[in-house]
Amino acid sequence: MTFTCRVRLIGMLISISMAAQAQRSAVLEQYVQLGLGNNLALQQQDWQVRKAQASVQQAKALYYPSFQFEANYMRATGGRRIQFPVGDLVNPIFANLNLLNELVQPGSPDYPTDVPNVNEQFLPDDFHETKVRFSYPLFNTDLKYNRLIRQELYESQAAQKEAYAHELRYRITSAYLSYLQTIEAEKIWLNSRNVLAELRRFNESLVQHHVATREVIATADYELSKAESEIARLRGAQNTARAYFNYLLHRDLQSEVAIDTTLMQPAEAAYALEPLLAHALSERKEFSALQAGIRAAETDVRRHAANLHVPDFYLGGEIGFQGFGYRFDGEQAYALVRVGMVYDLFDGGLRRSRTQEARMETERLRTQLADAQQQVALQVTEGWNAWQAAQQAYAAAQAGVRAAEETYRIVNNKYRANQLLLIEWLDAQNRLTTAQLQRALAWYDVLQKEAALRRAAGL
Repeated sequence: MTFTCRVRLIGMLISISMAAQAQRSAVLEQYVQLGLGNNLALQQQDWQVRKAQASVQQAKALYYPSFQFEANYMRATGGRRIQFPVGDLVNPIFANLNLLNELVQPGSPDYPTDVPNVNEQFLPDDFHETKVRFSYPLFNTDLKYNRLIRQELYESQAAQKEAYAHELRYRITSAYLSYLQTIEAEKIWLNSRNVLAELRRFNESLVQHHVATREVIATADYELSKAESEIARLRGAQNTARAYFNYLLHRDLQSEVAIDTTLMQPAEAAYALEPLLAHALSERKEFSALQAGIRAAETDVRRHAANLHVPDFYLGGEIGFQGFGYRFDGEQAYALVRVGMVYDLFDGGLRRSRTQEARMETERLRTQLADAQQQVALQVTEGWNAWQAAQQAYAAAQAGVRAAEETYRIVNNKYRANQLLLIEWLDAQNRLTTAQLQRALAWYDVLQKEAALRRAAGL
């Protein structure tokens, strides 16, 4: 098996495994498909692809002969006239000939001596022309290469559309994860508020039994107000995240968004850097678009070079009726066929300049492709490193939550046994809330980094 085949096989295996992991969120996949179908920018891309496809059909149509039916009838008066003194020239001559005939050949017919002068209107009056014209390019280098260029441009436009769809998939995924992140943070703060409310009730009991003074109730109220403020802030962020997500789906900004809790269940995912790089460099649609553009530019070079040496040949003609009076008879019928050749003998170096311009465009696109490949390789490397760092941060956050939960359990029992101060209980509670928030943020950061890595790798 060749190296290229192995790379493609590895890429296929990665794609399949990635697709399987992505399918663990059926809700998100439904939203992605909805966004791909409704997004206005993607629809504009689709129209551009259809337009490019139509241009390919137009280029192909130029290969076939064309036929046109033309019919016109003219009436005219005034204007320039064609004057020629035919009568003044020939009438004296015919009169002299008649005299000679009388002497030489008596009884012979006489020549007319009343021939009028010509005084015709220049514009044809009561004149019609009805015909069918046809033309056929026997050989034309512009037509040949123009079709190839438009085909490459169509493939480039189609690849650009797929690249935008891939980017849109990432943006929808990222927006959905950001929305779920605010939901999860709100849940944690709501739970913290419930714990603080329970603390307030416990402190009220202590005050009623003269075990503590009223400042413990005031302290609990202060902590509750902080929790309420944080919840209000998160709900504002939640509304903003929902509006942006609905914007990407092109629907009402206040539409409800289904929550997929399965995304909060950590799943094993394995990504290797080298296969990801190979997949990105072979499958990213941005490269396909640039490569199609390079092929189009190279074809343009060949087109201009061919115009320097090869003439164009064509065949044309027409058949119909032409004459005075709107009649269709043998006198007015005519037919015309022509074969021609066109070749520019001198154009001031225009064709050579265009050839050089096309070569420079080809080199520019090749440089752009090389730069894009380096950028994508950097994106994949950065994405993979960020994903690994996010996984490690999530593992640390999980350990932090376990430690904070154990600390809070011990401190809470001691506080209820009146063995600790309220400030110590609040510190343990804040540590637990912070640890839970960090774990939620860390997990959603893992999902965000995974989505960014998939985008960079073209998965």
